[in-house]
Amino acid sequence: MAEAVGEAGVRELVAGWLAAERPGEDGPGGGEPADGGWAVPPAAGAVVVAAARRLAGAGPAPGGPPSAAPEGLRLIAEALVVDEHPSAGAWTARERAEAVEWVALLLHRSGEDGVTMLTAELTRQADAVVESGVGESGVGDPESGRASAG
Repeated sequence: MAEAVGEAGVRELVAGWLAAERPGEDGPGGGEPADGGWAVPPAAGAVVVAAARRLAGAGPAPGGPPSAAPEGLRLIAEALVVDEHPSAGAWTARERAEAVEWVALLLHRSGEDGVTMLTAELTRQADAVVESGVGESGVGDPESGRASAG
């Protein structure tokens, strides 16, 4: 049991967890979306990074890399959170890397509750954008936190 689990092993473990989940189960966002991704609204990479940074307790201002989280948590953060985000394909490589680091630190400090907090925060931000009456001009605008719909 003490043997190190490589990236492939972590990804297999995560795939098993995701396969065990079924749409409609209670949880953040009301269960998995139909495509099997993370049940969270679309958001620009910078918005996700800022939210994860804030929740990890590093403060709202950008400032250097986070304290290193264990490698295993970075792999889990990448596979379960970043790769599963509905807007991740539109993020830059730098945004993805920063998101992985900050989400891993959030997991390190808050455990599974960190993902729940991040989901709630991103959902609140998306709801605020909708309530503010931002029209189609906000779609795809990194400052609005909304990703392009198509």
